[in-house]
Amino acid sequence: MSIAPARSGLSHDAATARVAAGQMAVHDLRARTSIVAVEGDLQLAFRDHSLSWLGDTVPLTLLTLHEGERYVTPQRGVVSISATHARAAVFVVQPRQTENEWPGRIVQAVRNLTSLVKTRLRRAI
Repeated sequence: MSIAPARSGLSHDAATARVAAGQMAVHDLRARTSIVAVEGDLQLAFRDHSLSWLGDTVPLTLLTLHEGERYVTPQRGVVSISATHARAAVFVVQPRQTENEWPGRIVQAVRNLTSLVKTRLRRAI
Protein backbone atom coordinates (compact mmCIF):
# COMPACT_ATOMS: atom_id res chain seq x y z
CA MET A 1 0.00 0.00 0.00
CA SER A 2 1.44 3.31 -0.96
CA ILE A 3 0.05 6.59 0.29
CA ALA A 4 1.72 9.71 -1.00
CA PRO A 5 1.00 13.42 -1.13
CA ALA A 6 -1.09 14.30 -4.17
CA ARG A 7 0.53 15.76 -7.26
CA SER A 8 -1.06 18.88 -8.67
CA GLY A 9 -0.76 17.82 -12.33
CA LEU A 10 -3.64 15.45 -13.07
CA SER A 11 -3.99 13.72 -16.41
CA HIS A 12 -6.87 14.36 -18.79
CA ASP A 13 -8.21 10.89 -17.89
CA ALA A 14 -8.75 11.83 -14.23
CA ALA A 15 -12.37 11.76 -13.04
CA THR A 16 -13.54 13.94 -10.14
CA ALA A 17 -16.39 12.72 -7.96
CA ARG A 18 -18.18 13.76 -4.76
CA VAL A 19 -19.67 11.51 -2.09
CA ALA A 20 -22.11 12.88 0.45
CA ALA A 21 -22.16 11.68 4.03
CA GLY A 22 -23.61 8.18 4.08
CA GLN A 23 -23.05 7.61 0.36
CA MET A 24 -20.60 5.20 -1.22
CA ALA A 25 -18.97 5.19 -4.64
CA VAL A 26 -17.88 1.83 -6.03
CA HIS A 27 -15.19 1.68 -8.72
CA ASP A 28 -13.67 -1.28 -10.57
CA LEU A 29 -10.07 -0.09 -10.93
CA ARG A 30 -6.98 -1.28 -12.74
CA ALA A 31 -3.66 -1.79 -10.99
CA ARG A 32 -1.69 1.38 -10.25
CA THR A 33 -4.74 3.65 -10.40
CA SER A 34 -4.48 6.68 -8.10
CA ILE A 35 -7.22 7.84 -5.76
CA VAL A 36 -6.66 11.39 -4.49
CA ALA A 37 -8.60 12.89 -1.56
CA VAL A 38 -9.19 16.46 -2.77
CA GLU A 39 -11.60 17.66 -0.08
CA GLY A 40 -12.34 15.83 3.17
CA ASP A 41 -11.21 12.41 4.36
CA LEU A 42 -12.09 9.17 2.58
CA GLN A 43 -12.62 5.60 3.70
CA LEU A 44 -11.44 3.04 1.12
CA ALA A 45 -12.60 -0.57 1.35
CA PHE A 46 -11.36 -3.39 -0.87
CA ARG A 47 -10.46 -7.07 -0.89
CA ASP A 48 -7.27 -8.74 -2.09
CA HIS A 49 -8.02 -9.55 -5.74
CA SER A 50 -5.62 -12.51 -5.79
CA LEU A 51 -7.89 -14.24 -3.26
CA SER A 52 -11.16 -13.43 -5.06
CA TRP A 53 -11.81 -17.14 -5.64
CA LEU A 54 -12.53 -17.36 -1.90
CA GLY A 55 -15.49 -14.98 -2.23
CA ASP A 56 -16.69 -13.08 0.84
CA THR A 57 -14.39 -15.00 3.20
CA VAL A 58 -11.50 -12.71 2.20
CA PRO A 59 -11.14 -10.03 4.86
CA LEU A 60 -12.04 -6.49 3.88
CA THR A 61 -9.13 -4.03 3.91
CA LEU A 62 -10.08 -0.60 5.23
CA LEU A 63 -7.89 2.42 4.64
CA THR A 64 -8.39 6.06 5.64
CA LEU A 65 -7.16 8.59 3.13
CA HIS A 66 -6.78 12.10 4.53
CA GLU A 67 -7.33 15.26 2.52
CA GLY A 68 -4.43 15.83 0.13
CA GLU A 69 -3.21 12.22 0.20
CA ARG A 70 -3.06 9.79 -2.69
CA TYR A 71 -3.44 6.01 -2.68
CA VAL A 72 -2.15 3.91 -5.56
CA THR A 73 -3.91 0.58 -5.99
CA PRO A 74 -1.38 -2.28 -6.04
CA GLN A 75 -3.66 -4.57 -8.09
CA ARG A 76 -6.91 -4.43 -10.00
CA GLY A 77 -10.15 -4.79 -8.12
CA VAL A 78 -13.29 -3.17 -6.77
CA VAL A 79 -12.80 -0.29 -4.34
CA SER A 80 -15.60 1.26 -2.26
CA ILE A 81 -15.05 4.94 -1.45
CA SER A 82 -17.01 6.82 1.21
CA ALA A 83 -16.65 9.98 3.30
CA THR A 84 -15.34 9.36 6.82
CA HIS A 85 -17.08 12.28 8.51
CA ALA A 86 -20.59 13.71 8.45
CA ARG A 87 -19.74 15.98 5.52
CA ALA A 88 -19.22 15.40 1.82
CA ALA A 89 -15.84 14.52 0.36
CA VAL A 90 -14.39 15.10 -3.10
CA PHE A 91 -11.93 12.73 -4.72
CA VAL A 92 -10.20 12.13 -8.03
CA VAL A 93 -9.68 8.74 -9.67
CA GLN A 94 -6.71 8.87 -12.02
CA PRO A 95 -5.84 5.88 -14.22
CA ARG A 96 -2.29 4.62 -14.33
CA GLN A 97 -0.02 6.93 -16.26
CA THR A 98 2.64 5.52 -18.48
CA GLU A 99 5.78 7.48 -19.11
CA ASN A 100 5.73 6.84 -22.84
CA GLU A 101 2.33 5.91 -24.19
CA TRP A 102 3.32 5.72 -27.86
CA PRO A 103 5.79 2.83 -27.63
CA GLY A 104 3.25 0.79 -25.67
CA ARG A 105 0.53 1.48 -28.21
CA ILE A 106 2.84 0.60 -31.09
CA VAL A 107 3.82 -2.68 -29.44
CA GLN A 108 0.15 -3.51 -28.82
CA ALA A 109 -0.74 -2.67 -32.43
CA VAL A 110 2.05 -4.94 -33.70
CA ARG A 111 0.82 -7.77 -31.45
CA ASN A 112 -2.74 -7.34 -32.68
CA LEU A 113 -1.61 -7.28 -36.31
CA THR A 114 0.57 -10.37 -35.79
CA SER A 115 -2.33 -12.22 -34.20
CA LEU A 116 -4.61 -11.26 -37.08
CA VAL A 117 -2.09 -12.44 -39.69
CA LYS A 118 -1.57 -15.75 -37.87
CA THR A 119 -5.32 -16.32 -37.67
CA ARG A 120 -5.78 -15.56 -41.38
CA LEU A 121 -2.90 -17.87 -42.34
CA ARG A 122 -4.32 -20.72 -40.25
CA ARG A 123 -7.72 -20.32 -41.89
CA ALA A 124 -6.16 -20.19 -45.37
CA ILE A 125 -4.32 -23.48 -44.89
